[in-house]
Amino acid sequence: MELDTRIQVRTSRHLKEQATRTLDRMGIDMPTAINMFLSQVVHDQRLPFQPSLTPYADAIGEAEAEPAVKVRDVDELMDLIDCA
Repeated sequence: MELDTRIQVRTSRHLKEQATRTLDRMGIDMPTAINMFLSQVVHDQRLPFQPSLTPYADAIGEAEAEPAVKVRDVDELMDLIDCA
């Protein structure tokens, strides 16, 4: 997609800073987020679902970062859980 048009949006400094921080944590820059928003509006012909950074997503990321623990069977798994 050729990006050949500029859109200017006025917003509060505080909102822009908050949105930038949130988008950074999602790995998305502001122009990409705005283009995602506009593409979804066109595709769905309505305001789109808004991706968000949730505690659930944070927990999944933390769990995926933990090293795997191997267990032989359910009893060993239950012992491991009980000790935690």
